Amino acid sequence: MKLSFTLDKETGMPQGCYSYQYRDSNKLVEEFMLLANMVVAHRIYRSFPTQALLRRHPPPQSKMLHDLMAFCNQMGLEIDCSSAGALHKSLNETFGNDQYSDARKEVLTNMFSRPMQMAVYFCTGVLKDENLFRHYALNVPLYTHFTSPIRRFPDIVVHRLLTASLGLGPAPQMEEAEIQKQAEHCNDRKMASKRVQELSVDLFFAVFVKECGPLESEAMVMGVLSEAFDVLVLRFGVQKRIYCNALPLVGFQFQKVGKKPQLSLTWEPQSPEQDAARQVISIFALVDVILRADNGTTKYSAVLKRPGGEE
Repeated sequence: MKLSFTLDKETGMPQGCYSYQYRDSNKLVEEFMLLANMVVAHRIYRSFPTQALLRRHPPPQSKMLHDLMAFCNQMGLEIDCSSAGALHKSLNETFGNDQYSDARKEVLTNMFSRPMQMAVYFCTGVLKDENLFRHYALNVPLYTHFTSPIRRFPDIVVHRLLTASLGLGPAPQMEEAEIQKQAEHCNDRKMASKRVQELSVDLFFAVFVKECGPLESEAMVMGVLSEAFDVLVLRFGVQKRIYCNALPLVGFQFQKVGKKPQLSLTWEPQSPEQDAARQVISIFALVDVILRADNGTTKYSAVLKRPGGEE
């Protein structure tokens, strides 16, 4: 889920946020872009087999994927991981169409993203095994970025290679090692850019919480640790970690039922007449949270509401 903001025209600060809607028109444009990138990848590799700048995506890490599949089997989820396409189809069809199906799909998608490796640029003259050229997520043998001018250097190199392959420009003079060095530099910059984008969204949302909060929302548990758990805040699509030692608890206990982790929380009674309330935190469980700004910082926290609706 992609979070977008509306900004105050005078201050430039966020005054609202919404989830970006991915429309059928977006899908159509993306499909044509993918086809163009694949065609160009085949063309430049055929013309310059040792100098083509392509983009490959290695398959997921097998042990992490195996453990995740064991967890899904225990949860009764039929997920097909035989290919990226089969996985995508399973994620779209597993959870039906009730009001929480999209949330469960996003939680599971996040879980399956953890074993995935990053796609990287590379020079075809450096890798000798063509099987390593494959793009796992797209399930294609050759892929590059021809339609992505924001990536600058890779886009320039690919356009020059394509121009030369069509006889409309000079052949590239760069050596394989030099192209690979530039590819690795682009990979580093891509990672840094992704991280900066994530931090920017987090900072803007923290400012939004400070200006408009506290904000209440339902949330779905997406990860359980020994002393904390992660939630997907359904109203805003953000992810946040909640620590047990920050809650007014008598105690908590972590255990694994097979591959399924869970936390048992025991809340402090609010009056002498009340019994301690108990709450079980497990994957896909629904909880209520309050988002509030941290004093003196540009961060925000998610506070779990106790069973019964209070903090």
